[in-house]
Amino acid sequence: MIRSIIVDDESLSVRRLKYMLAEFKELEICGAFLTPREAYEYARTNPFQVAFLDISMPDVDGMSLSRLLLERDPFLSVIFVTGYDDYAVQAFEVNALDYLMKPVTEQRLARTWEKIKEKYRDYASGVEPDATGLLTGQETRIVQYMAEGLSNKQIAEILHITPETVKSHLKNVFRKLDVNNRVRALQRAKELKIIP
Repeated sequence: MIRSIIVDDESLSVRRLKYMLAEFKELEICGAFLTPREAYEYARTNPFQVAFLDISMPDVDGMSLSRLLLERDPFLSVIFVTGYDDYAVQAFEVNALDYLMKPVTEQRLARTWEKIKEKYRDYASGVEPDATGLLTGQETRIVQYMAEGLSNKQIAEILHITPETVKSHLKNVFRKLDVNNRVRALQRAKELKIIP
């Protein structure tokens, strides 16, 4: 199952897109948010592979949110859904998977779905995925350093973060890998080819 979120400050747009995406059985809408802040908070503890983002929103726009989300998870696929074509170049500068103009048509959304399915073939087919999209880039780095035998404090120094932040990332890793200790996490990471 491919997990996705929708972020748009217009509730009607969110409902319409949810309704249209419901046609794709291998796609799960695990969250729909009216503010980028809510979406970012959700992203801190919940994995997903695809983000459908409106661009023009108050406070934090979709472009800024995409950069924040991609910082957390470089494998994330961002699809912009907007009423403006002015942002197309910027969208592809952040490696957006697609750029949809409102109102989104079923035919255009079907083409986007084909792109998503191609990128996440294993998720859509039910095959156990490799590490792509499962752990964030930072979580993957932490697991790799953990495999080298480094302590939380050493990992924190290398990554220029606090040991508490390392612990927080490890908590997310344990949850995502469905394990409860470092040894089991390393075994599971090897099974998923996150580490050699």
